[in-house]
Amino acid sequence: MTDYLVDNSIWARLAAKDPRVEARLRRIERAPADLFVTCPPQVLEFCHSARTPEEHARSRDEISLGFPLEIAPDESLVLDIQSALWNAGVVRAAGSLDILIAAYAIVNDATVLTADRDFVHIAQVSSLQHEYVAG
Repeated sequence: MTDYLVDNSIWARLAAKDPRVEARLRRIERAPADLFVTCPPQVLEFCHSARTPEEHARSRDEISLGFPLEIAPDESLVLDIQSALWNAGVVRAAGSLDILIAAYAIVNDATVLTADRDFVHIAQVSSLQHEYVAG
């Protein structure tokens, strides 16, 4: 069983009708033991691109179909990830929200499904599980 925390890069490519992303999401959806999960920073990022209150409400409804992760990360984990990125010389490779999303995934044993390299960098300096969908 795998819990998938889907990054905004995947949702953007799905909206652009990327066949690789569509196929991967369908395989997860059909797998009886796999789940789509959410966390507050991921919901914030997903809803940030809305342009109207109606679009924001629709986005929030769509993303709430995933199961919310139960454990919030400690401040120390989030700051340790950022420090590890600094020490590896790639601090600018991942934004604050991505670090928070990664920390939620780590403490809840979830896998981040992504189409950008931010989480690849985070995984190199932490115990993050991720799956990169190439474009």
